[in-house]
Amino acid sequence: MYRKKDFLFMKVNSINGNKIGFIKDILIDFNFGIVKGFSISSYKVFQKSTYVLTKDILSFCNSMIVTEYRRGKLLELKELCGMNIIDLNGNIIGMVEDIIFSKDSFLISGIVVTTGYITNFLHGKKVFLIKDLILGEENLLYYEDKNKVMLSNVPNKILMEDDTDERKN
Repeated sequence: MYRKKDFLFMKVNSINGNKIGFIKDILIDFNFGIVKGFSISSYKVFQKSTYVLTKDILSFCNSMIVTEYRRGKLLELKELCGMNIIDLNGNIIGMVEDIIFSKDSFLISGIVVTTGYITNFLHGKKVFLIKDLILGEENLLYYEDKNKVMLSNVPNKILMEDDTDERKN
């Protein structure tokens, strides 16, 4: 599984060895739940927006080698980051922070949601499946199913210390 930080500032080169630029953001197709490609910041000062589609990527490790790149603009992750996620009652659950996606298929597995510094520390960040969200103009709508399992990222060392303290008493 990958996140945005795994690709941010990665160098992008053409198959011919030409330096194209570096990755500045992830391009997503929210409706299909897939990473479409990567937005590239060019080394040239006055070059327009450039991007590479995932189908044009030959390899990536320390740098990305691509067969083709294009000019234009698609939906970037930064446009979603900071958007509120609301439930069916209009309550704000949190804000989009990142995505988690598969390294093989580039399918988006989940949306990482921050709920605030203190809440993140105490209860962890939440992870929502993309199929449970609807993208709106200003917010994402989460329609929950009470029978589903809620995923979260909790610092386990703190919880383990609390459990052992309770067992001693």
